[in-house]
Amino acid sequence: MKLRTEDQEFRNPKVFYPDPKAVELDRVLVNLFILLRCNGSRPASRSRPPANFDRVRHHREKLAQSPNNQGFEEYAAVAQAWLESDVFDVVNRGKGADTEVIASLRPLHIDAAKIRIAQRCRDYFVADHLYACLAHGEQKTVSELKEYLDRGRDPGSGQYDKTTRLDLETLTVLKLVEDLGDLHSSGNPVAEYPPVCIGQARVLCDDVQRLLVYRDVVPRSVMIEYLKAVLGLHTGLYTLRLARQLAGWTQDKQSHEACRNCPVYGNLKQPFGECPYNQRFVVDMGNDFRSRMARLAQDSAAAEYGRLTELIRSIFVVNQLLRYANSKGLSSKDSPAEVMSILADPPASFDGFFEALLDQIRSENTRGEEQMKPEEIAIFNLELSPFERYIELVSHVRHRAHRDYLIQMLDKLFQKNGEYGVLVQGKSKTNPRRWHFGARILEVFVQLAVLQWEEEGGRKKYYTEPILIDTFVQWLEQRYGFVLAGTSDPDGSPTLAEHSAFRENIRQLKRQLREIGFFDDLSDAFNAQTIRPRYTIDQRIAP
Repeated sequence: MKLRTEDQEFRNPKVFYPDPKAVELDRVLVNLFILLRCNGSRPASRSRPPANFDRVRHHREKLAQSPNNQGFEEYAAVAQAWLESDVFDVVNRGKGADTEVIASLRPLHIDAAKIRIAQRCRDYFVADHLYACLAHGEQKTVSELKEYLDRGRDPGSGQYDKTTRLDLETLTVLKLVEDLGDLHSSGNPVAEYPPVCIGQARVLCDDVQRLLVYRDVVPRSVMIEYLKAVLGLHTGLYTLRLARQLAGWTQDKQSHEACRNCPVYGNLKQPFGECPYNQRFVVDMGNDFRSRMARLAQDSAAAEYGRLTELIRSIFVVNQLLRYANSKGLSSKDSPAEVMSILADPPASFDGFFEALLDQIRSENTRGEEQMKPEEIAIFNLELSPFERYIELVSHVRHRAHRDYLIQMLDKLFQKNGEYGVLVQGKSKTNPRRWHFGARILEVFVQLAVLQWEEEGGRKKYYTEPILIDTFVQWLEQRYGFVLAGTSDPDGSPTLAEHSAFRENIRQLKRQLREIGFFDDLSDAFNAQTIRPRYTIDQRIAP
């Protein structure tokens, strides 16, 4: 069935910034760096780059021309391989020198975006979503993140300041871009509308601020991986929470009172304690996908991915309500929260508006030799209101495509099967998706969890201290919804089999923590089961 663009609108910045696709997080960061550099706007267009600008060899030869860079000519093959693997994001890798081309520099510095081939470095508007979360969640986070990412650059010359200690890869990025013009704002802001779930944005901002506490002790390349993991994780969690939120609004025919005055803040002990759309993900810490715990985690992941159907339908509902409000000049035309009240008390023209749209779709799909499928005809004949029939029709036509793309996007955001991932999946049908922490994402969680803070002079003073295993497990559930112990059903008691599975799960958690160097169980005493910080931070002490 043919639908017009406005009939099937899905990506709407007022509702959902991303255009669901299989997105690469490195490219998301590069595009986010552009928005940070241009203060939330698209960059102004620049002149056409020189020939071979998208080839690594061109940039290697440029480095070799500088008398300060020795060895790039004598060891050209080694330098080329190093640049391709550690400095540049290369597409068509391994398919021959003629087809290997640059997408961008690795996101090691805010100026990495100066070498970027736009059509190969697409982020499908995920960077827009992240900037909206940072800017509307807590503006301070934007300035702190921008300051960290710009370290090492002299703002006057645009070159390396020769005083900041940088790793070799980041220094190379600065050397590669030092003669390129600065990015300038076009004046077209990308984040005019706040995220629908502002609470998730606030928790993201708090996590980013916590990570930046380690800016002077964690190597830059590791910090970038930490940031990438946290930004991807929160975007995935936001997407799943939005499915609950919009479906709840649609069912209630109004936005929830808590959403209109969101009580969620990242610095609370239980950030989502008063959120009506809380989430729970049962996480398996073991490696046996056939275990009882793995099956619980598989069921949990299947339920969340199954909820994408609700997300798709709900986004269509909100978009079409906004379309109607805009056509009638209603005050709610830019507010998803306000426009939901139309469902509870539809204006006199509401049914006629969507009946006319249905008639138009029917007319355009029955002209000449065009014919509608039996299931499409059946939707037209349903005993529902015109608006409900319209939503059912559009959802039926577009559901599969959007669901497939949403699954691909979530798999990438959650870094499935990666060390920084919270999701794994095997190749066989008997090993479906399940929630599972990679070693490096567990490391990120620990670095965040061991940070405490006190307020002094209106500013947060962070410090690290050991925490109990049980405290860490509770923190993961209260902050992210990840359930490692207790019960898979929040309203019920665990069965004997579940209790045994969760107890083994905690043993597996301790094993992983021991392997990555955060935990030594030298005693069976409860108060000795602590996770130790890797770095000692205490901002309460004057430097």
